[in-house]
Amino acid sequence: MVKYLYQTLLFITFCLPVQKLSAQEAATDFENGNNQYVMRESNLSDIGTQRALKPFTFGAEAGASIDMSGNDLSSFDIDIFGGYRSHTIKCFGLGAGLHNSFSNNRYYLPIYALFRSNLFSDKSLFFVDFRAGYSMNQMHKKEHQGGFFGAAGLGINLSVSRKFGSHILIGYNFYQLSPFTDEKGVYQDINGCHLVSIRLGISF
Repeated sequence: MVKYLYQTLLFITFCLPVQKLSAQEAATDFENGNNQYVMRESNLSDIGTQRALKPFTFGAEAGASIDMSGNDLSSFDIDIFGGYRSHTIKCFGLGAGLHNSFSNNRYYLPIYALFRSNLFSDKSLFFVDFRAGYSMNQMHKKEHQGGFFGAAGLGINLSVSRKFGSHILIGYNFYQLSPFTDEKGVYQDINGCHLVSIRLGISF
């Protein structure tokens, strides 16, 4: 009798951990009070997904530049850009723009290297923006020039995620321009153009 009682207790002791393990597995497979099966990922997978960041970004901006040198060269600006990014560097790459004058047929086609970085961390509110390159400028139909283009600005991150971002950028732009005679025969004594710009942009 004692022998059978001992065997019964041994069997129960062995079955309890198995039953507990199967109960834990069932709890992970089903939500409480719901029979729907739930697929769960491991914690390591979640951490890796949260830290993942595409190494390439591209985007576009639209805005306006106001001529501060009094030469009536204010323009409507459209820019596109793309390049490398990380948690602190928002973009290190190339950009191009079409900046068309408001009041005449003049326009500028800058092609530039772009460096944009957050001031403090990947979740910083502010970022800095630097651009340098070459601009092809049409002063009128028979007058074309080319020269240095440079810009510097301070931006504000409006919305930031791993896949999408939006921002506003306030900056200073410079075009290297030379004196020319316009389509009306008027001599324009211009030695560079200084502008203040404001732009709204998105990035992916």
